[in-house]
Amino acid sequence: MPDEKKILVTLDGSKRAQRTVDYLCHFKPFKTRQVTLFNITTPVPEAYYDLTRDSFSKIAVSQVKAWEMGQKTIMTEFLKEARRKMIAAGYVPENIEIKLSGREKGVARGILNELKNNAYHSLVIRRRGSTNSITGITMGGVAAKLVEKADMIPLIIAGTREIQHYLCVAVDGSAGSRNAIRYTADMMKKTDCRILLCAIMRTTVADSVPEGKDPFVDMSLRAKRKLNDALVEAKEILTQAEIPEDRIETRLIQGAESRAGTLLDTARAAKCDTIVLGRKGVSDVENFDIGRIPRKIIYASRKFTIWLIP
Repeated sequence: MPDEKKILVTLDGSKRAQRTVDYLCHFKPFKTRQVTLFNITTPVPEAYYDLTRDSFSKIAVSQVKAWEMGQKTIMTEFLKEARRKMIAAGYVPENIEIKLSGREKGVARGILNELKNNAYHSLVIRRRGSTNSITGITMGGVAAKLVEKADMIPLIIAGTREIQHYLCVAVDGSAGSRNAIRYTADMMKKTDCRILLCAIMRTTVADSVPEGKDPFVDMSLRAKRKLNDALVEAKEILTQAEIPEDRIETRLIQGAESRAGTLLDTARAAKCDTIVLGRKGVSDVENFDIGRIPRKIIYASRKFTIWLIP
């Protein structure tokens, strides 16, 4: 039975957008969802229309208008081909919508308006868009803006790692972390996916250390117990979603110099394809749109798919 929760997928017709379509085709849990394939067509800059003041340029203006129509036709065909691939991969035809919108005040703002005006459950983007992006840049301008501003909806940044349905979920006991775990349980319920629940602390402390002698040690022990409790709670949420217990691993890592770096190293070593994070962690600074660790992970993990959950 199709799931009514709708996913907005942004596509720009580039080779990277084709890889986003490949991700959708291979990631099984999405196949029961409603999906909107969305593009904001970018018109020729209005300066070109100043040419109309010169009668000699009327031919050029007509060529510009023809170019705009041609670009819209190309993008429509790209979206139709993406839809055909997804149907061949197992999506329900009636659940895939194609939507083009004209650019008004910027691509990122257009996507945010589309989210605001419609009931979407998740947003899928790529780190970079068209092939004219600057080589070496980790995050394109539109993606960077959406990471900062699309804070009302789960954001999925499609990566290039082969899909193994193996997720590494960051656990820290915060409200954001719980939301990330619940979202994972909702997306992966009744599947045979594998999930690594990973909690990381900077200090190292043994359970056998006596309390009451060193305030720093006492704080470390309390932090460790809190993380262990959070891991137990996270596993329970996943098992209640009918994810088999033997497909869930919990891991508490101590003595990490960098929590972001350790999380990335752990996900790489385990050969996970996806990292799941709460948008904000324990600190939850109100004035910040995103926490320090998620920001570092997004910019350092070029190949991983990232789920960023508010």
